[in-house]
Amino acid sequence: MNSWSGQAIGSYQITEEIGQGGMAVVYRAYQPQLERWVAIKVLQATGTSGKEFLARFRREARAVAALRHPNILTIYDYGEKGGIAYIVMEYVPGGTLKDCLGQPMEWPDAATLVIPVGRALAYAHSQGIVHRDVKPANVFLARPNWPLLGDFGLVKLVGGQRGITRPGVSIGTPAYFSPEQASGEDVDHRTDIYSLGIILYELLTGRLPFMADSPIEMMLRRLHESPTPPRSLNPHIAPQLEAIILQALARDPAARYPTMEALVNDLSRVPGATGRAVLSPSQDTAPATATARLGALSTMTGSRLVVTGTGATLLLPQQKEVLVGRADPQVTPQPDVDLGPHGGREAGVSRHHARLLQCPEGWLLEDLNSTNGTFLNSMPVLPGQPVGVRTGDIIRCSQLTLIFYEE
Repeated sequence: MNSWSGQAIGSYQITEEIGQGGMAVVYRAYQPQLERWVAIKVLQATGTSGKEFLARFRREARAVAALRHPNILTIYDYGEKGGIAYIVMEYVPGGTLKDCLGQPMEWPDAATLVIPVGRALAYAHSQGIVHRDVKPANVFLARPNWPLLGDFGLVKLVGGQRGITRPGVSIGTPAYFSPEQASGEDVDHRTDIYSLGIILYELLTGRLPFMADSPIEMMLRRLHESPTPPRSLNPHIAPQLEAIILQALARDPAARYPTMEALVNDLSRVPGATGRAVLSPSQDTAPATATARLGALSTMTGSRLVVTGTGATLLLPQQKEVLVGRADPQVTPQPDVDLGPHGGREAGVSRHHARLLQCPEGWLLEDLNSTNGTFLNSMPVLPGQPVGVRTGDIIRCSQLTLIFYEE
């Protein structure tokens, strides 16, 4: 495949190659119009196999562009030109989860990485999308505790046409295959449950559950053997956690967790699942300190947002529409509630992120086509579809978590 380094595709100036797969190359590029760095995955389709892969490539763009979740890599653009197709994605310079492998990780640290990815997959499954290539190299780290699931190039759209992969052909990465994927069978959302179980096993033990000299031998072992109990490799793993991992890694899909949400719920109940000093980006509930601080504010008047972790209180102005975002002297109007001083930039908050609307029946929350999404009690808030908020509700603007409080 020809290199695009130093050339331009559309309005993107390509600088260097940062990754390569079987038929696609990923480059770092600059978009002058928006003054930002992006990642571009380029596919040069030639011959029958190239056309088949191009069909999958188009499907990736459409599928992922429709997903809005703070732990899924954002798709900005898609195009085809002169025999090549390209996807423009959010650029994440922090590396991938693969860089964290090699030594056993303590459960609180692993939880801040695996649970958000599980929530992202649960959301994708709810939209009829199965990833099929969940592995550490496809989990990008925007920050040490902010994982972003990417590379949906092997997605399966549930309920639509059959995938383009021929029967008996396995796609994905053998080390993280489910048994049914290794044997070339049709797969559903439970293959992602298995793959996430392998990632958690590897993070906690420092090794894969099935070791072999070749990918074929590794696939054969998982078809006929059970994994080594992780506590035999790391006795610090709690029995409760080991049971969860082994259920996720059951050879029979029917013996695994029925849904990704069920797996994530059990993981969230293991002591230490909330991580260490920092708040997990996809944590659904506020820390106890923030909740206590909220109670102490009950003597204050007026509606407000409380920043979890710091307890900072942001009073809402007495007006019908309140713009929430991140102040920028180059962008008008300025937000009524500026999240910039409270970690908004680092958390990926957009300049015009969301809007609170005061109505006779109470407050409504609306997303303003933000880059990384707005969430109310873990559910996505869609642009143009305001939803009601009440005292104690958890609002998440990208990775910044707030508690809404109304007098």
